[in-house]
Amino acid sequence: MKKLLIAGLLLTAFLAGCKKKAEGEYVYVIDGKGYTLNEILKEMEIPPVQFSGLKPEIQRAYLDMWLKNELLYKEALSKGLDKDTLFRKRLEYLKKQLLVNTIFQQLMQNVSTDVSLEEVKNYYDAHKNDYSTERRIAHITVPNQDVAREVIKRLKAGESFSKLVKQYSIDSTTINNGGVMGWFTRGDFLKFPEFEDTIFSLKRIGDIGGPVQSPYAMGYDVVKLVGKRRLRKARSFDEVKSDIESLLRFQKQQAAFDSIINDLKKKFNVEEAGGNG
Repeated sequence: MKKLLIAGLLLTAFLAGCKKKAEGEYVYVIDGKGYTLNEILKEMEIPPVQFSGLKPEIQRAYLDMWLKNELLYKEALSKGLDKDTLFRKRLEYLKKQLLVNTIFQQLMQNVSTDVSLEEVKNYYDAHKNDYSTERRIAHITVPNQDVAREVIKRLKAGESFSKLVKQYSIDSTTINNGGVMGWFTRGDFLKFPEFEDTIFSLKRIGDIGGPVQSPYAMGYDVVKLVGKRRLRKARSFDEVKSDIESLLRFQKQQAAFDSIINDLKKKFNVEEAGGNG
């Protein structure tokens, strides 16, 4: 009990010092350099008001985490890791990605993705039959569109789909069963509308579709319709309304992004040089 009391007094004293720190006093001094609470919170991107509302033990945990990171950072500098060639390459890559993410947010912040009830209803009516059936496909996932087109050409020439799955597919989960996947209904691939549209555009068993970007891997799919059946009960409008709203918002965002990229291609004089191997 006595130890707990002492520990509590020490923590109280420490946090009291932190409060004074806002006036210029230090929480930590490392190698002669002092760090105030405001400086630490600014670096950690924690608003002072938010921090002051945390429990003392949570405040202490955040400050302790900052201290550990700062000590490891200084140790890395002392060993010259910031001058390492591999590190500098990784740093440049991270810098590039941070800038990409920042400009993406800026360019997309004013894009309207509002979806009206009428738009949702129109989509449902246009795809009503799809919500009463489910499809099963086999697929061949390949690295790029050129390989996918080569696969399609060989399929049209009469070669076996299962044979080409084993020869080409990079999807290890379906390579040993002819590329066959599960059963799907409209709305199962909300974030991959082109893939879903490709599946539901296939009318007859054996029809081939693609190339289309794969939802499972970095690559493109060639798909084959291997099963089609009616659901016992069609999915009602109320059941799929929110899914359709999400899909239409995504499509509007994607269309706006594609437009931005096309404008940037013109701005920076992009030419397809054809040197992709």
